[in-house]
Amino acid sequence: MTEPTDRAPLSDLLAGPAVSGPQVDRILDAALELYGTFGLRRTTVDDVARASGLGRATIYRRFPTKNDLVTGVLLREARRFFAELDAAVAASPTVAERIVEGFVATLRISREQRLVNRLLVLEPDLLLPHATGRAGPLLAAARGYLARRLRAAQRQGDAGAFDPEVVAEILIRLTHSLLLTPEGHIPLDDDGARAFARRYLTPMIN
Repeated sequence: MTEPTDRAPLSDLLAGPAVSGPQVDRILDAALELYGTFGLRRTTVDDVARASGLGRATIYRRFPTKNDLVTGVLLREARRFFAELDAAVAASPTVAERIVEGFVATLRISREQRLVNRLLVLEPDLLLPHATGRAGPLLAAARGYLARRLRAAQRQGDAGAFDPEVVAEILIRLTHSLLLTPEGHIPLDDDGARAFARRYLTPMIN
């Protein structure tokens, strides 16, 4: 599996401009479908070329290596995740409600994330190291995303005196653990997760 952090921190890559355009979207759409069906190892650039209806040379101009292509797909999925999460909390009037709805949405979006869930079945040996021992860059990017929003809420007087980095770290690590090992006492359906978050997570910001 590709390592986005070889070139720049994942948080910087996520914050940077997204590579887009009709050809890029066709390439990434085709690669996403193939990765979710056959896995990363069995999918070649030739397969992506055939599925996208574009030539190999066109793909290599946009993505010089297979790792670049995998990174492009994963980054686009990560951006989609954060965009969907932002939309899920946009209507919440307080930071406490945004934490609640963000927790619920994160669990739901992750359950519905076809690529990651399929790779856990098709190639667990490839994916699990990046979700466990090598998950530091991913967790740091998610923590930074959440800490920035908590800090903004503090500046607006919408939250008490707390350390945004610590609260973000707790929320991200809890969510990460629940996604990796969902079996347990904490309810993960929307209503159960919402009640859990209101009772146990929102007191951290007061």
